[in-house]
Amino acid sequence: MNIKTWLCLALFVASLTLTGCRSKGAADSELAGIEAYAKAELTIEMMRQQNEPDWDAVREQYEIAAAIVKKYDQQSGLQYDAEIHQALDECAAGEQIDVNQQILAKGLQHVTVLAIMDELNGKDQAAAAARIKAYFEGIRPTFVRRDQDFFGGDKTLQAAADTALEHLAKAGAADVLTARRQIEDVIARTYGLCVLYEVAGIEKLRNTDLAKCEVKRTEGVIFYRIIEPRIQKRSPKTAEAISAMLNGNYETMDSAAVEEYLETGLAPVRLK
Repeated sequence: MNIKTWLCLALFVASLTLTGCRSKGAADSELAGIEAYAKAELTIEMMRQQNEPDWDAVREQYEIAAAIVKKYDQQSGLQYDAEIHQALDECAAGEQIDVNQQILAKGLQHVTVLAIMDELNGKDQAAAAARIKAYFEGIRPTFVRRDQDFFGGDKTLQAAADTALEHLAKAGAADVLTARRQIEDVIARTYGLCVLYEVAGIEKLRNTDLAKCEVKRTEGVIFYRIIEPRIQKRSPKTAEAISAMLNGNYETMDSAAVEEYLETGLAPVRLK
């Protein structure tokens, strides 16, 4: 091999090495960004529940998450970034704090689920599995709460989610669809239970605390957005019935009916 050929070969190998390093560096940077997003989501959840939240500090945490929110606003035709900024402004001004903070918290959860579903559609499942796991940590507290509310604190939903995430991380080409379905189903089940929980709460409070009912409606409406595409695909009439109930008079709230609607729309997933 002459020196010219050797130099060309060396340059080619070096270019491949640099390309691989850049690709790995970009993937690591993207994962770090998702981890920062999930951490900010968890921090916001903790900060907003303090007796006197520091809304400027909450806003700083939101700005860490804002780039991902804007990404999925653009992809999905949503306006969460604008809605969240307005909600934060109103919280800082002392206006409907209990309602507005739900727009922030539950809006971030919707974005997180959109991001997980987007990753499930990606081609590089090995990299996607790590990113999905990072995103999931941002919504884990909701799985914990629903386990407490519906399963006596047993880690029913959490265990199903962790099993699905582990399956996805280890899945070969033949198993990817199964792992994906497991993740989609546990998310659908958990957020179906979230909708049911808020409707049941309104039933209990509608004769005594309308302000709290407004908070719970806000939560229920956003929780429902998360699972509505799946229900709309399977049963448009069921999707319409749930939406009408959530947006109707408090007197029309019926947890037994909404549970039946949810199980029809989410089939074969069972809520309990």
